[in-house]
Order: sequence, then C-alpha cells, then structure tokens
Amino acid sequence: MAALLLFVGYPLLWLVLGAFGLPRGFGLDGFARSFTRAANVAPLVNTVVLAVSVGLASVVVAVPLAFAVARTDVALRRVVHGLVGLAYVLPPYLTSVAYIILLGPNAGHINRALAWLGLDFGLNIFTGSGVVFVITLHVFAIPYFLTCEALQSVDGSMEESARMLGAGRWGVVRRVTLPLVAPAITGGALLAAVNSLALFGPQAILGLPAQIVYLPTRIFGAVSSYPPRYPEASAMSLALVALTVAGLAAQRLYLGRRSYVTVGGKGVRPARWRLGPWRWPVGGLLMVPVLLAAVAPVTVLTLAAFSKVWTKAPTLDNLTLAHFQAALLDNQIAVRGLVNSLELAVAAATLAVLIGLAVAYLDLRTRLRGRVMLDYLAILPLGLPGTVMAVALLQAFIHPPVVLYGTIWILLVAYVARAIPMGARSANAALRQVDASLEEAARITGASWTAALRRVLLPILRPSLLLGWLLVFIPSLSELSTTILLYSSGTETISVAIYRLNDMGQLEVVAALSVVLIGIILVALLLMQALAGRSRTAVVASAAGG
Repeated sequence: MAALLLFVGYPLLWLVLGAFGLPRGFGLDGFARSFTRAANVAPLVNTVVLAVSVGLASVVVAVPLAFAVARTDVALRRVVHGLVGLAYVLPPYLTSVAYIILLGPNAGHINRALAWLGLDFGLNIFTGSGVVFVITLHVFAIPYFLTCEALQSVDGSMEESARMLGAGRWGVVRRVTLPLVAPAITGGALLAAVNSLALFGPQAILGLPAQIVYLPTRIFGAVSSYPPRYPEASAMSLALVALTVAGLAAQRLYLGRRSYVTVGGKGVRPARWRLGPWRWPVGGLLMVPVLLAAVAPVTVLTLAAFSKVWTKAPTLDNLTLAHFQAALLDNQIAVRGLVNSLELAVAAATLAVLIGLAVAYLDLRTRLRGRVMLDYLAILPLGLPGTVMAVALLQAFIHPPVVLYGTIWILLVAYVARAIPMGARSANAALRQVDASLEEAARITGASWTAALRRVLLPILRPSLLLGWLLVFIPSLSELSTTILLYSSGTETISVAIYRLNDMGQLEVVAALSVVLIGIILVALLLMQALAGRSRTAVVASAAGG
C-alpha cells in the first residue's frame, strides 16, 4: 500500500495541486495561460488532430490486415503476424530516425533515388503528415491484435445463418462480422489514439524541426524554460488526461447502444476463406505495411550503423565498426546511457513484479478491506501518458519532504510507477490460474504460510512472473516520454543519448546505438517466447497436480 501511494498516489496529488500554483501560491493562472495563450492553444489543436488522424489511419491499416490473417489462407500470414509484433516493440523514436535517413528532404535515400531518376515528389518526413505516418506504423499493431483476436472468437454459426438466408460473402462481412467485432475495432482505435498522445519521440524528432508543436513537446518546453512554468505544465498535463477520458467516454457511449455478444455456448469456429491463386499476391500486399513498420527501420539503421557515411552506398569501402566503438566505448553520453538504462530496466522490472504480486495476492487470496481500491490504484497509471506522469513526479519530488529530482532515483520511481500496471496484471492473471487448494494442502501438512508461498506457489508462478518481468523490462529499457523531463547530467539513458546525439547530427552513432538497443530487445523477445511456453506448461501441471 505504501509503495503504491509513493509511486502513484503522491505524484498524482501533486499534479493537481501544482496546476493550482502550489506550493508557491494558489490561483488559476496556470489554467488561464494554458488555455488562452495562442502558443498553448495551437499545440492542443495539433494534439487532437494527431490523435484522431492516428486512430483512423491505424484502423484503415489494421482491420484489413487482421481480417486477411485471421479469416483467409493468405500466404505469409504468420510472418505478417510476427512482424506486426516487432513493429510495436520497436521504440517509435528509432523509427523516426530511420525515416529521417529514408525520407529526409535533401539527403534521404528515397529522395536521392527519385532525384537520380529525374523525379521530385517533394517527400519530407518533417511534417505533420510525417509524424502521423511514423506513429501509425508503431500503434496500428494495437487495433490489429485486438481485431484479429475478435475475428477468431466470433461464432461462425452467425455468419453461416446469414449465408443460408441469401447474403453474399462480402454482405456477411459488412452486416454481421464487422458489427460484431466493433468493440475491438473502436477499442483499438481509441488505444492507438491515446498512445499517440504519449509518444514524445516522434513529436519532438520530426515535429520540432518543422515548428509543429504538440502538448507533450509544449509541456517539455514549459518545464525546460527558465524559470520553469510548473503550473502551466501541470494544467496542460491535465488537458492530456482530459483528452484520454473523453476518448474513453466516447467509446463507452458508442458501444453501450448495442449488443456485441460473439461467443455462445455452442460456438462454431469460422472457416477460412480459400483465396486460391490470390494467396501469394494478397500476401505480398499484406507485407507492404509490415515492411514499412518493422523491416525498413531495422534495415536502414543497421546499414547506417556499419557505414562510414550514411548518405553513401553500403560498399566495402564504406563499411566500418567505428560507430559501435564510439557508441559502446568512446562517447560518454552513449556509454553512460546504456549502463543506466540496463540498471533502471532491471530494477524497475523487479520492483514492479514484486509490487504487482503483492497487490494480486492481497486481491485474490485475502479478504482485506480496500483490496479492490488497491487494485484500481495499481492500474491507474495505465491511462496516463508518460509526459503526465513525468510532470506529476517532478512536482512531487522537487521539494521537501522527499527530494529526488537530480538523482537517478526519480527515474526509477517513474519507471516503476509506469510499470506497476503491467506487473500487477501479469501477476493477477498468473495467480488466477493457480488453485488455492495447492497452498491449503501445504498448510494442512504443517507448512507455514511463508513455506507454502516459497515452496509451492512461487515455483508454479515463476515462469509467468519472469514473463511479466520481461514485459516490463523491454519498454523500460527504451523509455523516453517520461525520461526526457526527469533526467539530469549523469542520469542519461539510452533513449536520451539517442535523442541528444540525433540533435547533434551524429546519425551514424545514433544508428549504432539503435542497433544495440534493437539487439537487446530481440533477445528479450526470444526469451519471452520461451517463457510463454513454460508458463502454460506450469499452469497445466499445477492443474493436473490439483
């Protein structure tokens, strides 16, 4: 309870107090400046446009992709499915850097190739459309996975009944299937839009050079100015929260008007469409968005990392390992950032899983009063953008009684606060699958509570907890939205190092550091796959033993 109040409750309290000018005074000046100054109104409008655009674009990309993978025998569907997952775990600021190399207005590879062909389409990634494009490549995975799962869960007998009544194949899709999976589609669109609000990296790396400002970058400017404008930053952070709540309310209002029950007691699994000779052409078409989202960024960054000059072709004369030496040995910002990120990610993942396990145990294995509120408090940060959490933590820990700003500890608190929802949900899901009778049997045979926990419950939960640990470790390793507001000299992370080196124009060193980060993420993903299988085996074994 104390940990949740320190990591979540205390900072959120100060976010609200700070918006009213505390502790220096009390007033509404922060709100007035936030919503009346033209310099703040434009970022608010840009943020709303960004969220709506990303939400719509994500659905346009994700729904056809999910339908083809879930409902047809299209070729390469497993490859597509895996690459969509890779696109989502790739930090979006790395995708931004990759598309600067590809679509930079002057030196970008694609623009130079078009110029060589005598063509000039004026492609420029430093635009509002460029920000929407890059963020969509990251977040379209959310509506994709939700829609894919929903399509596989729809009772096939409903569609068969429509076919028997004379409806054509596409008529069934339009009138039966898509309405039934509407919650997944709208929920995915909402989550994609909400995620776009929080992604500081693309907004700053691609938007600021074009003088396009969004709320997160405007909040960054308010905090980074001298003197810092904390009341204004807090008020704008609350505006971000209001946008999130508005989206949730809109989805609830839309979905509350109809019934979307898709699974009955005698469900029939839908049959896949046979595409015949169109399997491979359609499969090739499906590869386009995942190539843009996953393969192109990784390939471009890898080539740049091994090139002496990234604007030149990757010939033998242009190959080098010097950028990796700079990233891992010579450049102090990069070296310190990598070490700090690894230490913070390990510590945050460990603490988040331990706190999450404690919350889940209290919720599911005890009758403690207030345990439900404890669970709600644990998942509260899930709906808060990283920038909002950063401002809340800054307001809470920049003055007594607890002063953490300027130390690496404030980053650890931030990472744990953002990771607690994942740790709690992972532990809760794992604990629900273990029958309480196993612990009771150990207690009956004379084991103490701690012995039953240590010898019975934890060994069964270990694979699931390790999986949850990795689910926290990966995003913590590459976190930027919160870190950019809280770091100080000496506490840089790998994401901050990439951001600062990109500002300095050292794209080759940025690419080398990005390849190292991607390599660590890929190793963690492989471990996750292995642990997911072990987790299922452990649960089955525990059920059999019970």
